[in-house]
Amino acid sequence: MNLQGLIPIFGGIIMILVANEKFPKNPKDSEKMEAWRKKFGPAIKILGPLAVLFGVLELIEILG
Repeated sequence: MNLQGLIPIFGGIIMILVANEKFPKNPKDSEKMEAWRKKFGPAIKILGPLAVLFGVLELIEILG
């Protein structure tokens, strides 16, 4: 069984959590983190679920 799909799944989950302000709980510099989320958040909210979907497709071996 090919488990390479787990990497994009976990990466996508982390991306979703960061974009939705769930991770990290107490950033060292909250102003920088907020500016980063404002700049990249919308794109990450789209790319995170796509990464998870890609990982799921890898696990069920549709893509490879």
